[in-house]
Amino acid sequence: MPYEVQHYTLFYGWVNTWSYAEADGVMQPETFATAAEAQAALDEFFADLEEEVAAGQMAPHDRDEFRVWPVTGIGISGQLDATGGAP
Repeated sequence: MPYEVQHYTLFYGWVNTWSYAEADGVMQPETFATAAEAQAALDEFFADLEEEVAAGQMAPHDRDEFRVWPVTGIGISGQLDATGGAP
């Protein structure tokens, strides 16, 4: 089962905002073969972010805004947002 890193957004709730470019330039959502690979990518993201924050180039992000989640195959995560609305 593939996994993705999801970011909590106010409008859509939990959504995979990570993507990569195919050789032809088409953007694809990034997924990972295992939860451990997705977690490692998220940990690397926060390590890189800490360096940017220390250099004064970015504002800090809260880890609670991100999660590793199995890909459901229904597009946006299907999880309700904080107000109970559909994504």
